[in-house]
Amino acid sequence: MSMSDFDLDELLSCAVVAESSGTRRSLVVRLARLGLLETSSAQSDESGEPFLPRRSVIRVRRMQRLHHDLEVNFTGAAVILDLVERIRTLDKELNDLRGHLTSETID
Repeated sequence: MSMSDFDLDELLSCAVVAESSGTRRSLVVRLARLGLLETSSAQSDESGEPFLPRRSVIRVRRMQRLHHDLEVNFTGAAVILDLVERIRTLDKELNDLRGHLTSETID
């Protein structure tokens, strides 16, 4: 099963995110409390730790790769991931606009 086979919005405990991403629960909790991982503000577990969407597993893995491969700290890794996502969004919007303009000039 691939990650795309799962509901990326499904909420998981910090322990499950840690186990799935191959890291320590304490790191996942710290990243969530620093605001570097999306959390569910409405829910937390019995220990007060927030629940995280399943997509956090992917983000933690990417942050770890940046941390280990490029020696970027986790805050820097989060900024890089946010900027990459913003570039992807803008690129998609630009391509959509180009397609829209192209279809208008053909009509």
